[in-house]
Amino acid sequence: MNSTNLDRLLAASESAKIFYVSLPDYVRGAVIKNSDKITDEETLRRFADNIMHEFTS
Repeated sequence: MNSTNLDRLLAASESAKIFYVSLPDYVRGAVIKNSDKITDEETLRRFADNIMHEFTS
């Protein structure tokens, strides 16, 4: 299995990993589907926030 940008981010950043595991399952699923687009913690947080807003609007 190839390593994705998300895999590399989570391996390198403890704060990104803590944030990621705190997300609801549906958000983590969306993040995984877009894992190559997530290259840094700011992008991860912004993407997760957007997904949560879509589901609560």
